[in-house]
Amino acid sequence: MSELLAKHYGKEVIILIDEYDVPLDKAFQYGYYDEMVMLIRGLFGNALKTNSNLFFAVLIGCLRVSKESIFTGLNNFNIYSITNVEFDEYFGFTDTEVKEMLSYYGIKEC
Repeated sequence: MSELLAKHYGKEVIILIDEYDVPLDKAFQYGYYDEMVMLIRGLFGNALKTNSNLFFAVLIGCLRVSKESIFTGLNNFNIYSITNVEFDEYFGFTDTEVKEMLSYYGIKEC
């Protein structure tokens, strides 16, 4: 798909993968984790590592990227978590928003 999009638009593509870890969690729960790891590793390898049409990709999930075996062979990761203050406006609520909500509900800061 990325090859067709790149060809059509004449530029490299951006791939967005939301909740990449949900299939892994389900596979773990139902006993086919190893098979799912192999499937996703192959899929991500083709989409993210050897894809000459890729500009960049964004993966969103709860499992930490660097600790998952599905990312074997991939590199150049930047991991942004909800604890990175410089990106707090993109993850949940900012400090200012939390203070405004606490004030609205009459709750003093902890």
